[in-house]
Amino acid sequence: MNFLKAFAVTFLIFSSLSGQTSRGTVPHPDPGDYSAHDGQAGVQIGASSLSRKDMKKNFAIDLNQCCVVVEVGLYPSQKQPLTIALDDFVLREAGKDTGVNPFHADVLAARLEPHQPHTDPDPRAGAETESVVGIHRGTVPDPNTGAPRPGSSVYESQKISVGIPVGGSTPQSPEAAEADRKMIEAELKERMLPETTSPEPVAGYLYFPISKKPKGGYELVYTLNGKKIVLPLK
Repeated sequence: MNFLKAFAVTFLIFSSLSGQTSRGTVPHPDPGDYSAHDGQAGVQIGASSLSRKDMKKNFAIDLNQCCVVVEVGLYPSQKQPLTIALDDFVLREAGKDTGVNPFHADVLAARLEPHQPHTDPDPRAGAETESVVGIHRGTVPDPNTGAPRPGSSVYESQKISVGIPVGGSTPQSPEAAEADRKMIEAELKERMLPETTSPEPVAGYLYFPISKKPKGGYELVYTLNGKKIVLPLK
């Protein structure tokens, strides 16, 4: 069993045992341990955006081309538990009024699942056509009398070569594609910020559908009881 298959089996087993709930990450001891932090009404929040290197190190799948990943830690007030929902978070370009909500794990997994290779129905797929130009030497008709005389003429023909691709990808079966999608979803959900109500600190990743980093950086906006907490992220 190779690494990818073992990884998929591990996550699928965990998901079945945990009832498809996410666990998130381990909260840092203090909100100040994150690159940005703030608080309101006794609730503290810390957040750090992951670098490209961090994402490669922390995830088996490549998220660099599709997403900005932000690790968030929430620290409830001692007076009451905190209810956490993904829709309470928005990532926006610094200074802008609008942004995007994070992806849910199943939506992002569907976007990341491998696509079936395109199959060309043309039986000559892979054929290459090449124009060949040459000179024919022999006799040519005299332009005045029509009688043959020594000379040459230029000709052009098409040369077609057909080859069989070597090392090409084999079309993936629907069963294998579904297994890959479930594996991706399991990994994302395992580490995603849990949607839960908790009296204890909770942490996890948020996946935002942004592929290009703006020059001014990002702002993570967290709405708590109708009021916004804005955290600047590099």
